Amino acid sequence: MERLQKKMLVASIFFSIAAFCTMFYWAATKTIVIAEETADTAGRLPNISRELEKADQVLQFAQETQTGDLLIPLPQEVKADAITIENRYAEQVIVVAVEGKYPEFYQENALKGNRSRIQNGFLGQQDGMTYLRLEMDGWYEHQYVFENGMLKLGFTAPKNIYDRIVVLDAACGGRDTGHTAGDMQEKDVTLDLALRVKERLEAAGIRTYCTRTDDTNPSVGQRAAFANQINADLCIGICLAADETNDMVYGIQTYYNPQYFIPDLGNTELADLLERETVTAVGGKANGLFAAGEKDALLQELQIPSAVIEVGFLTNEREIALLASDEYRDSLADGIASAVKKAYAIKEEGKQ
Repeated sequence: MERLQKKMLVASIFFSIAAFCTMFYWAATKTIVIAEETADTAGRLPNISRELEKADQVLQFAQETQTGDLLIPLPQEVKADAITIENRYAEQVIVVAVEGKYPEFYQENALKGNRSRIQNGFLGQQDGMTYLRLEMDGWYEHQYVFENGMLKLGFTAPKNIYDRIVVLDAACGGRDTGHTAGDMQEKDVTLDLALRVKERLEAAGIRTYCTRTDDTNPSVGQRAAFANQINADLCIGICLAADETNDMVYGIQTYYNPQYFIPDLGNTELADLLERETVTAVGGKANGLFAAGEKDALLQELQIPSAVIEVGFLTNEREIALLASDEYRDSLADGIASAVKKAYAIKEEGKQ
């Protein structure tokens, strides 16, 4: 009995030491995946302007490596929930925000690792937050991990992750209000619709990017380059129309670029599908398809299946009232999303 008790005591001590070592290891190497702040939540951070490009606000980088992740050191007291990350895809900018005032810390502690995809880095402080603005050399998805007091950033092309990618372009933005009717502005309506469509497509497993997610106005070149370079499958522009000479004109119409021949699903087919599905969803009037002119710069620059839909006239009182309705906007979003889903069905059927 005494010998058995000794064996049990030794075993108990062994397992206690093993458990302690295991706990110590995990405490020292704790890894927390930070929730990504992507296009879904973009706009939560203030716009970090070009003022951050002053010489004394340039981020410091140690000697870089060509493989692995970018490593951002963090002050000892900073925890994962004090970090917000925003990917402004169309601008090719990623902003890392750290709660607290740490400009001096980042002037003394350089970023390490792989910065091969980062063109410039700038440092700023605003409203009790420290901002690291990373200007990328292209459009990337990103992954962030908080590990051993470091923020590890990895970047990859969207097509390496997603099989189906759509870009939604909400017209206007910023100082460009677009067409207006009283307090209603085209830029607000198109953005709201784009975000509603995005929600529906993401729920269907279709990765959806918006060229803007707040009241900004990327250039036509930026919008088109984004859609082209991430190799999106489709790009849908959302606009409103106006007819200053006749306020009785109303309905939905679409524009397409007839210059490109695209197998399986061309611009004409996409525009037709987009108009039919949206008109059906709202029980509205179809005004038909129109070939893009020189003024339709976005469609002229896109090299993927694309179409622009004008979902109503802000010079028609009936449509102004409809566009003010959440229920009507939901129906418009249902129609646009349905068209995208059917477009994928056509594309996938053509590959069989």
